[in-house]
Amino acid sequence: MATQIPQRSAKRQRLADEKAAREAALLQAQGQLGPSTETLVIQFQSGQDGSLLGPTINLPAATGQKELQAIINQLRRQLKQAQGPKKRSIDDPDASSDDDEDDDEDLPYAFHVDVQQLAASAGIESEEKQELVKSNARLPINDSLTQDVLNAQAAKKLGLSQEDTLTVVFEPQAVFKVRPVSRCSSTMSGHASPILCSTFSPTGSLLATGAGDKTARLWDLDTETPMHTLVGHSNWVLCAEWEGRERKLATGGMDGEVWIWEALDASFTGRKGWLSRSGKQVDEEWQAEQEQLDNAEGGDAEGKPAKMGVKQRRAARSAAPAGKPLRGHTKWITSLSWEPIHVNPTNPRLASSSKDGTVRVWNPTLRRCEYVLGGHTASVNCVRWGGEGAIYTASSDRTVKVWSADGGKLIRTLNEHAHWVNTIALSTDFVLRTGPFDHTGRATSSSPSYVQPTDEEAKASALKRYKETTGSGSQPETIITGSDDHTLFLWPPQINGSASTPKKPVARLTGHQKTVNHVAFSPDGKKIASASFDNSVKLWDASTGKFIATLRGHVASVYRLAWSSDSRLLVSASKDSTLKLWDPIKTFKIRKDLPGHTDEVYCVDFVADKVASGGRDRNVKIWRH
Repeated sequence: MATQIPQRSAKRQRLADEKAAREAALLQAQGQLGPSTETLVIQFQSGQDGSLLGPTINLPAATGQKELQAIINQLRRQLKQAQGPKKRSIDDPDASSDDDEDDDEDLPYAFHVDVQQLAASAGIESEEKQELVKSNARLPINDSLTQDVLNAQAAKKLGLSQEDTLTVVFEPQAVFKVRPVSRCSSTMSGHASPILCSTFSPTGSLLATGAGDKTARLWDLDTETPMHTLVGHSNWVLCAEWEGRERKLATGGMDGEVWIWEALDASFTGRKGWLSRSGKQVDEEWQAEQEQLDNAEGGDAEGKPAKMGVKQRRAARSAAPAGKPLRGHTKWITSLSWEPIHVNPTNPRLASSSKDGTVRVWNPTLRRCEYVLGGHTASVNCVRWGGEGAIYTASSDRTVKVWSADGGKLIRTLNEHAHWVNTIALSTDFVLRTGPFDHTGRATSSSPSYVQPTDEEAKASALKRYKETTGSGSQPETIITGSDDHTLFLWPPQINGSASTPKKPVARLTGHQKTVNHVAFSPDGKKIASASFDNSVKLWDASTGKFIATLRGHVASVYRLAWSSDSRLLVSASKDSTLKLWDPIKTFKIRKDLPGHTDEVYCVDFVADKVASGGRDRNVKIWRH
């Protein structure tokens, strides 16, 4: 029997590779070694629809992301030229020369190789395939094809060589780029109990927080200072949600009440609308109050209202907006969701879910309940108002229900989960939440950011953004749900979809070892992030539900997630008292560890290049670049 030479250890192999690389570099510097002639056969595939772009091409193995990006942009231009201007003018007669100029600009792309696809082409058994993709189902291409793909452990296990045709998947990225947060710029105290929820306003200039001290607070993000304290709830404030035009804020509490807070001046957006009252407003309110008193008392002798004192006037100017309670629920409020602006820009309605097993749809202006959705038999844990005329509810009765927003008729019940359904997310969540405002906080490019758009402008801007997100109907709104059964279900479009059986899920997403606590679509609708009590965050493909990667770093339960507006960054809040900023595109690793809280972090939100967080230590922290 022949003696077998033992394989080198990983360390010996690495040292040998480094030595060989040094010798090659020395020979090349002395002119005794020419450039590398290694090439790979590449086939480009779209990550959006799976279509192939162009023929297979030979590329040097040292090709990196920048070179691949240039090739894709060139192929894209050639394809548009091949289609011809006539076809484009037929498809879109209103297309202008500006669109052609935009086509000439290079767009940013991210590239990766799908490990599952490689395993399938190599004929690997399903058990071995699962082992290969346990922590990472993608090989992102950043530096070079050799370094990121050929030298990867998964590729070596599959026996990938230079002779194989490599399918490189490309995905377009946002044109603008959000700077990664790296430091705590402000620590703001004010709440007397743990902070339970936080949410940015649509323009990103205000932050609303709710806490166990029975109050909600507004914070000015331009100056990073406290603004108003909203007093009215008689128990913990559990959730808060901004109206899409930033004129109203809704809060829900453990007292079973929903409170509506209106901007002090509805003609402005952002902090301008919620700042202190003007002297004119104070005088008008005082006059109206005095006239009411006079009418009640039958008028006074002199007929002149008493004059407001300086102290009283100052207090009236800086007073917080008055709230209006909406009563009807018998147990605490679990979730809130506003009607989208592109559907109703003038007076959007509000849906509130409760532990009493019902969802109520309110008219905030008339302060009345329009109808009650009462089909669930246990607590309704989450409600989402979709952009295509549907309301989605997730309940502890293990079902997800789809309702018509026009009258509240039940459309269908989705009942695949085996335990409580905790969370639900829409692929259009980001654009519905920000309404008519883009990432710069403007509704229209020509208007200043502080001017409130008219109803027509707001509707047109919101509808345009919604159509861009859904591909004008080619990528309808989809939902994903997370449960105590440790799984997630990705469902086909429930409205305007082409699925023959919308009750059958697209995919069952397994991998978490404990309760799935929160799930969120990326703003571009291409990825899904899920947080669990198993201390991990997982990434999934939003169109197929395929597993992408596991983000490990937290040492305790992960409570909340938030994506950056360009979908290139992800932040998570955990019981371990830290926030972690992740790279969900290239490395799938921690980009920045953000310690600073002294106890559990319950809530986090991401806007522009700022992150706001709050938790058990009762402090609001603002993190920025």
